[in-house]
Amino acid sequence: MRGCSKRNLVAGAALSLLALAAARAQDPNAGPVTAGASDRITVMARDAGPAPSAPQIARIGAALRVIGATGEVTAQGEGRYEVRLAAALPAPQLRLLAARLGATADVLWAAPSFARDEAAQTQRIRAKRARTDPVPRTLIVRLKGFSSQLKAARNQAIDDAMLAGLTQAAGVGLRHFRAMSGNAYVLRLDRALTHAGYEAVLAKLAAHPEVDVAAGNWLATPYYIPNDTMFNKQWNLVGPQDGYYGIDAVRAWNLSIGSRNTVVAVVDTGVRPHLELADRLIDGYDFVSDADFSNDGDGRDDNGYDPGDYTAAGQCGAGEPAENSGWHGTHVAGTIGADGDNDEGVAGIDWRAKILPIRVLGACGGSRSDIVDGLTWAAGLPVPGVPMNLNPAKVINISIGGRGACDKLYQEAINKAVAQGAFIAVAAGNENDNSDDYSPASCLGVITVAATGPGGDSAAYSNYSFRLEISAPGGDSASAGAAGRILSTINSGTRGPEFSDWGYKQGTSMASPHVAGVASLMLGINPNLSPGEVYYILQETAVAFPTNSWCAGSGKCGAGILNARNATAAALDFLSYRLVYEFKNVALNHYFRTAEGAEARAVGTGAAGDGWFDTLDYFYAGAIPTHDTVPVCRFYGTPGRGPNSHFYTANAAECAIVKGDPGWTYEGIAFYAAPIIGGGCASGLRAVYRSYNGRAQFNDTNHRFTTSLKTQQQMVAQGWISEGAVFCVI
Repeated sequence: MRGCSKRNLVAGAALSLLALAAARAQDPNAGPVTAGASDRITVMARDAGPAPSAPQIARIGAALRVIGATGEVTAQGEGRYEVRLAAALPAPQLRLLAARLGATADVLWAAPSFARDEAAQTQRIRAKRARTDPVPRTLIVRLKGFSSQLKAARNQAIDDAMLAGLTQAAGVGLRHFRAMSGNAYVLRLDRALTHAGYEAVLAKLAAHPEVDVAAGNWLATPYYIPNDTMFNKQWNLVGPQDGYYGIDAVRAWNLSIGSRNTVVAVVDTGVRPHLELADRLIDGYDFVSDADFSNDGDGRDDNGYDPGDYTAAGQCGAGEPAENSGWHGTHVAGTIGADGDNDEGVAGIDWRAKILPIRVLGACGGSRSDIVDGLTWAAGLPVPGVPMNLNPAKVINISIGGRGACDKLYQEAINKAVAQGAFIAVAAGNENDNSDDYSPASCLGVITVAATGPGGDSAAYSNYSFRLEISAPGGDSASAGAAGRILSTINSGTRGPEFSDWGYKQGTSMASPHVAGVASLMLGINPNLSPGEVYYILQETAVAFPTNSWCAGSGKCGAGILNARNATAAALDFLSYRLVYEFKNVALNHYFRTAEGAEARAVGTGAAGDGWFDTLDYFYAGAIPTHDTVPVCRFYGTPGRGPNSHFYTANAAECAIVKGDPGWTYEGIAFYAAPIIGGGCASGLRAVYRSYNGRAQFNDTNHRFTTSLKTQQQMVAQGWISEGAVFCVI
């Protein structure tokens, strides 16, 4: 059924080979170059070491060619590379080009890079912090020495002599508090400091010859706007055809209601057991390390439930009023996964996924070090002193944040989590400000989500940026009244927990879980999607902002408004094509093609034998049959009777003949391709040329398949026999 569908990925509407060709053929240079234009993309290479790598540069160049673009690739260090395009593109086109690049096999993430004044940004952030943010009593340090980093990883205390040296350099007393993920330490100050004094201490520590990272352990807070105040009230889940700019989950549920094999982590205040989540909460963890703010009587423990984040008057700073518990994580979890079609309460987006509660926020918020540890653990990675997570999340939602650009430890944790296969959704922030000044919203490799109201424009409070990826319903009572907020699950307790309840909230905290929920639906029906592919699909299938909206005019709200139906439909079809790799064995002078990712990794890493290298000559072919494709048969020489080689053909008659040859073993359909018609290929497709080494008499038969006519001609010049164009691909 899927192979016969007619949806087009870009329109959100099947990804036949011709449809994908049409999508890739769209001109990324279309449209005027406006404010926010850039010619740079920052790339994190997959499996990259810290030193610049010529093979990685070549792989990124090949990935660019796969998506139909060209650019100069240069190393930036620590696994990062910069792509400089031939011409600047406006932010919307650059953002989607980066998303396409990030969905390719050799790229961990890719993000548009815009010029910015880092010194001015630092001053701007410091001024905002000085007005509102309390000064932390702890800070983060990572040492350069291998032995010191190993001690941190083993949850051992920092060396006394080293601590004394750091104390002397800082000019203020420091003592060990705990080890954290990223091979770093959290140190406690012996006295309170002013903002300027704290920044000065960080600068002194950063200059210490033994220090790799010195970072402020700034507090982060939930990104929602509290209000004191059941499906027919959930405008956020219907589509524009129903009069509201919701995510159209109703039509997505015709395709999927989720899978119990998907785990979604809610990195937040914890989650309360709720009748809408009763059978799907799994064992999480409490990462709030400071018992003074934990509200549960201790520091870290194995209970990810929310005990309440209530505060006493003055607890979060002089003059700060007392606050009741907000049950923020429970509200977020309900948007992602409250049970649907159960005759009670509200519907979440995914009705089957498991929810992993990870508590990083207590009274007054949460420290950056606790959040980094919680994120790391969510992906199934080790954290000192904490048992391993036996249920690693495929989707992680972080509806929290604080001032400050993304720092090294945050970014490293995100890189590792994405490399583990976790897709991360992050709230942009609620300050009506540039999200580049907040973290983790400004980190790369995540999808940063702005908030919209029922009318489809930016909510009055939402942060924004040219680099921001997507918008989703977050609620906007300023434009639509109280009913314009987001209804979800909460608890009835004002301090500690009482009973399951429902309530309204608004904020980018409410927008981000919409994206996490849709990503969960996508992975439920297509678990092979990589984080980069999910990221790309969500942006490509977003619905355009209303024509006269601020978002449409400014370009600072991302690719559009999240659409669950479009994204879920595309998830069904996105892997209806496959990347076909090519390798060469120099000693054998043999070429090998495969569309199997696991097989490609085995050959590329040497696990399948020595002597193979990646030629970086890739193309896309179909993974499922469609109306415009034919099967490509794959054969391997029968052991003891045939050559040590593979052979492919899209010709049904030739396939039947080779099946009858005892020297060849039929291995099945490798992929699908469009046939040659009238000697050529349909518009948007490329011919695959086949050449033959002519060594059948030596039982050394080998064929090479390439989309490059120049390469084909070079093979002929080397004595190979041209067998012409044999099928068409992207």
